[in-house]
Amino acid sequence: KPLTSQLRSRGGKDYVSYIQQLLECRLNDNNTVFRSNKYQVLLFNSLEEMLAEIKQRDQNVGLSRLVAGYSWPWISKNSPNLKDIQIDNLELQWNSVNEDWVNSANALNEVGCIHTTQGYDLNYAGVIFGKEISYDDEKNETIILTQNYHDRNGRTGVKDAAELKDFIVNIYQTLMLRAIQGTYVYVCDEKLR
Repeated sequence: KPLTSQLRSRGGKDYVSYIQQLLECRLNDNNTVFRSNKYQVLLFNSLEEMLAEIKQRDQNVGLSRLVAGYSWPWISKNSPNLKDIQIDNLELQWNSVNEDWVNSANALNEVGCIHTTQGYDLNYAGVIFGKEISYDDEKNETIILTQNYHDRNGRTGVKDAAELKDFIVNIYQTLMLRAIQGTYVYVCDEKLR
């Protein structure tokens, strides 16, 4: 029998549709909140609280990790004592290993990116929307702040701003669909939040 679907999320097609509409700014007043008795989606105002919840979920069901868009340079790659990400009072590092990061010893205390989570199913994903993605309320659309996008490899082959926007929005869509049981979200940009 041919494979017709490879959907990891218990939120199902409704959740996939919701994420697409959300990231394309097509939600209306009737569907701004995703509701499901099979899948949990929460927006956090505190990254510290989201990290605590991810750690609790990891203790309870395993494979719960923080992931983010590439909004911070990877300075710890060459200087392991430095922190890459600082949000409020919390300092974090990008993944310390490239291969099998999700299962590595320190993964719960680090942040994975699109590259290190590719092909993995998490139980819960804590997705950090970085400072490279914002919102224009007059146009009702997401916008990209290219000066805050730090994935050098991600720009390879990208021809213009519209293509980069599609690429970055796709990254967040992929991260939002990475988990089986639930997705937690922290948004750095106030307008986007």
